[in-house]
Order: sequence, then C-alpha cells, then structure tokens
Amino acid sequence: MRHLGPVVLAIALATSACASRPVPASGVSGPARGPARASAPVRAARSPVLGSDGPVLGVDLLARSNYPAAEVEADGQRVLSYIKNVLKASAVGIVWNFSAAKDHSNTIQATSATLSARNVGILTRIAEQDHLLVEYRPLIVVTRKVWQNHWEGLISPYNQARWFNNYYRLNLPYLRMAQRFGISEFVAATEMHYLNTSPLWPKFFHRVGLVYHGVTSYSAWDGDYFPPLTHLLSTKYLGMDMYWHMHLRATATLAQVITAFERLFGQLPASVLRRTAIDETGIQARAGAYTDPPALDLPGPRSERVQVNWFTANCAVVRRFHLRGVFFWKVDLTDNPAYPAPSLSTFEGRKGAVAISECSHLFR
Repeated sequence: MRHLGPVVLAIALATSACASRPVPASGVSGPARGPARASAPVRAARSPVLGSDGPVLGVDLLARSNYPAAEVEADGQRVLSYIKNVLKASAVGIVWNFSAAKDHSNTIQATSATLSARNVGILTRIAEQDHLLVEYRPLIVVTRKVWQNHWEGLISPYNQARWFNNYYRLNLPYLRMAQRFGISEFVAATEMHYLNTSPLWPKFFHRVGLVYHGVTSYSAWDGDYFPPLTHLLSTKYLGMDMYWHMHLRATATLAQVITAFERLFGQLPASVLRRTAIDETGIQARAGAYTDPPALDLPGPRSERVQVNWFTANCAVVRRFHLRGVFFWKVDLTDNPAYPAPSLSTFEGRKGAVAISECSHLFR
C-alpha cells in the first residue's frame, strides 16, 4: 500500500481540527507532604509538562539489558537520532525492565537485564542534546509463570507494604537521575491491575515526590482505563497503554479504524482525556491484528496497512480529544534502523515509520 502523505492524512483527520489545550503543571494528588527526606539537594524539573504546549509525538526506547556505558553511548546516539530526525518525534520514553520471580512475590529486583540508572542518565543526556522531551517508565517482567504469562498486571504480593517499600527503593536511583536532568515525567508504574485498589499508592507517590519534583503519573491497562472508570488511580496526570481488541475486518479502511478509535475514546469525559497520554501503543503489520493488538509475535500474512492505520488512528484521537500525547512501541536500544528486524511488529524502515513521522504535522 502506498503510504499516506501529509495532505491525505490531513483530509482523513479533518474531524480533529481543534488545537490542543494546555495542561496545568503540577504533580500527583495525594496526602499533604511532610518534611523532606531526600538524601541530597534536588532541583525542580526544567522540561515542560508533556502536553502543556500541545500533544507530544513520542517513541518508547526499550533497553533489554544493562549494556556497558560505551555501548549505551554509541547505541543511544544512533537510535535517538533516528527517533528525532526520521520518526520526527518530540519526546522519548526511556523504558527498562525490573524482574519479579512470581505473581505473589513480595519483592522485585534489578537484574543483568535492568538498565542501570547511570546508563539511563547517559541516554537522557543524549536525548536532551537532541532536544527531545524525556519520560522514564519502568516495567516489571514476571519471570516464572505457570501459564507463561509475564504480564505485570497479574502481580498481587502477599505483603503489599513490603512490596511498595521494595519498589520505591529500586526506583530511587532513577528518581534521583530524573531530578538531576529535570525530565518531563516519571511514569511510576504501568498496568498494575491487581494492585490498583491498594490503599498504599498515596504514600508511595508521596515518597516519590520528595525526591523527584516533576510530574509523576501512572499508566493504566486499557481494560482499566475505559468506562466504567472504576479502576483508575486518582492521579492528576494519567497514562494508558492502548492495545484494545477491535472488532474490525482485516481489510478495514483508515476511516473505519479512526471511527472505531473515536467511538472508544469518546466515551470518556473531557476532564479525563485532557490529563491522559497514551504511554504505549503498537501493533503488528499483520492481517487480522486489530482483533488482538498486544499479540506482537504471532505469525501471519504481512499487511502494512494495518500498522499504518493503527498508528494514524492513535494520532487522530490524540488530536481530536486533546490528549497529552502518544508514545509508539518501540525501538530497541541496540537496533540499527538501517537494517530493521524482519518481525511483523517492527516499524523501522517500513510504512509504519512513515505513519509515525506524519503525525508530527498534526501536533505542531
């Protein structure tokens, strides 16, 4: 399929003609703060709140291992230049993995697969030199599962107090790095479905705010984000991961995909939408992928139209409903975009990458 040019894209998204509205700059709701206990002086975040000057076009940058600093420097220079200059992004979400042994473990840990805070700092410096806004987003991989489901949303520790204390300590060096660079946002957790109702979140966010003074948010599983809105944390700034299973034919047109997105997001009140960023979204360039977007490793016939339509529809709803932005999943730190991987979920070097770059015309 011939990719959509900026003019065609603008026509397809004519219903999304309103300008973005600014979002006020403040942190996460919670109890009143007590005396600061940070171990070192900190300074306020310097970067603007994501979405305050119009929606951001972001790309998630995933590190799968704690590579040597020299390798992080070299790989970071290459992929961040690609994100900025080819994908035309205005922001990058730096993502790393913690590990949980089981769903009910009371602790999680950093492993050799966890990018260190020092290496995250290297990537942040490069991103800021490239004039990219930065958000940090730790993920948790459950390593041993009876059903081979590694989703962090299933985590339900026996001792929640111990779990939250452990999670805070693991994040502490990254929070200090976030404060050092004044990054735009720290997504404190992602899709913690079974922990969403825990009464310990306010205390956790309070402790985070004593170290990192910028915007702290939480990224919800899409199943918790959409109505009836009974499972969202009471944070001022919201995030969500968009992999909603759509009842769309494999041959659905761009207009049909956009309409499906608009019906879905249109169920939410404006007060929720304008506080929301899509922190992660992706799909395979595979016929039929609309029905199961999070399945990013299934075999099937290639259809770049599916990926293009999905990416474009995400940008359409961000613009129409004044969301704070969107981050596309993903570029691996060790990727060489000049030689993209053959997987169906890869967008580098393909029409999906062009679709991402064309969103920049909408977000100006």
